[in-house]
Parts: sequence; structure tokens; C-alpha cells
Amino acid sequence: MDARDTELLQKVGSAFAESMASVFSMLTGREFQMKSEPGDLLETPAIAKLHEGTGILVKANYQKGLNGTLYFTLPLKEGTMLVDLMLGGEGAPAEELVGDSKDALAETFNQVMGSANQTLSDLAGETFAIANVEILALAPDEAAYGEQLGQGGFQDVRLPTTQDSLDTTVHLLFPDLLLQQLKRKLGVGEAPAAAPAAPEPAPASVAAALSAPARQAPVAAGPMPDSGNLDLLLDIQLPVVVRMGQTEMQMGELLKLTPGSILELNRSADAPVELLVNNKLIAKGEVVVVDGNFAFRITEIDTRAARIRSLA
Repeated sequence: MDARDTELLQKVGSAFAESMASVFSMLTGREFQMKSEPGDLLETPAIAKLHEGTGILVKANYQKGLNGTLYFTLPLKEGTMLVDLMLGGEGAPAEELVGDSKDALAETFNQVMGSANQTLSDLAGETFAIANVEILALAPDEAAYGEQLGQGGFQDVRLPTTQDSLDTTVHLLFPDLLLQQLKRKLGVGEAPAAAPAAPEPAPASVAAALSAPARQAPVAAGPMPDSGNLDLLLDIQLPVVVRMGQTEMQMGELLKLTPGSILELNRSADAPVELLVNNKLIAKGEVVVVDGNFAFRITEIDTRAARIRSLA
């Protein structure tokens, strides 16, 4: 492995280790510690033998920014222990992964991929996104893994994972084609390039509105941007979110939601509603009804200069 590959694996491995530790800790309400260790180049037979018994194979299929599939693998026992922690248990293992448990693990890795892809997107200057996550339980059989992975080399990045009742290693597996794409996108080992164009803003969503922490818009000192340059930015579209509040839930509580369920938010009924642009707080106000549709009336807003600087 040359220096460029080592640099790439350090960047990517750290992004996934931090994202996975954060998501696991948030969903279980317990502290998880993870680190990244570049591993070996593995062929399919070696991957099939990473775990003594049945293993869980996670397939994350890219649809934007990258072409290909990223893989995770972990032992079935520790995977089911993780799911039990997310569902409010004490980390009891199970002999199989089915039903709600399988869905819960799929949603967990969806969030891991979303968080890690955001970090990688920031580094690359363009958006990376997956289409879906597949969860499979496979016996330690070369044919079973070969059917899912095909043949060829996979760069292994080990993610040792520790928690009070759980101690295991998650393996992050990169097909060579995907690794080469990442190397180009992240500019590893290349001369610095011109600043990339601003990535297309992600669409606003209820999930983002519930999960993103409130951020006060900074009021920075300094001159206003040149008006000629500002005119070039006026047609850029930005995601706008009106946020009434936010909350955190364990995966078990999320799976129990049904029509009619009530989510209690961390904001009193008379507190102002927040207006976020590009995920940054710029104004406060109240919800009103105009011609039968909900609308937002601004009661507090930053100065024009502060708004421009906060969106930079």
C-alpha cells in the first residue's frame, strides 16, 4: 500500500468510524467507542472467514457521486446485540435477524451512510448519496459470499467497536473500483485544484428538521461582500426549513410509532418558531394561515449582512 492509499484510508476510515460511533450512541443511548485501522486487501474466500459463525453483510448501493456498492460485515451475534440495545434491551444476542430487527439495523446503517457521506461530500465538494441499504445474514461459506460480492479484491478497513456489553470489529470493505473513484474525488495525492463549485443543496426534510441541532447565525465583523459578486449568487436555490422543535428517540420508540402517536418537542407552545436556510438559523417568527395554507410570519431576523455571512 502506497502513501496515497494510506492517506485515503485514513480519511475515509475516520469519517465512517466517527459517524458509526455517533449513530450507535444516539440510537442506543449508550456510549460507543470506535477507531479506524487500515487492513489488508482481501479476496472473497478470506472475507467469508472473517467471522467464526454466521455473519451480517450490509450492502450500501451508491446512486449519486459514486458508482458501486460499499460493504460492511460484522458477526451475527454482535449485530443482534446492537439491535437489542437500540430496541431498549440490555444487549441480548439472538440466533437470527428478522422482521423489525432487520429493519432496525437497515435504518441504522442508512443513518451511518448519511452521516459519513456528508463528511465525504464536504471533502470532495460534491454530493455523495446511496439509494438503499440491504441486510443479509450469511453462513461462513465462500459460495454464499461470492454470490453477493463477486470476485476480486476488497480493501478492508477495520473498525474496532467497544461498549460496556459489546466488543467486536466491523469490517468496511471497498471494491477496488469504488476506492479509485474516491481517490479521484477526494484529490488524494494530487496537486491542489481550483475551488469546486458549490454542491447542490440537499432538499429540506422532516427528518433533518427533527434531528439537526439549532445553530445560531453568527454575526461576523468585516465588510459586506462586493455587490457585483453578490448578484451572481441571487438565483441560487437554498433549502428552507421552518422548525417548530426537535427531539431524540431510540430506535425502539421510533418503530412503535403509529398513526395518532404524539411526539413531544423540546419547545414550549408560545416559543417562536425558527426559520433555517441551508440548515442555519436566520430568523424567528410564528406560523399563520394564509388562504388555507400554512405560512410563516417573521418577527425577528438578522441584518442583511449577517444573513449573507451566515450562509457563506
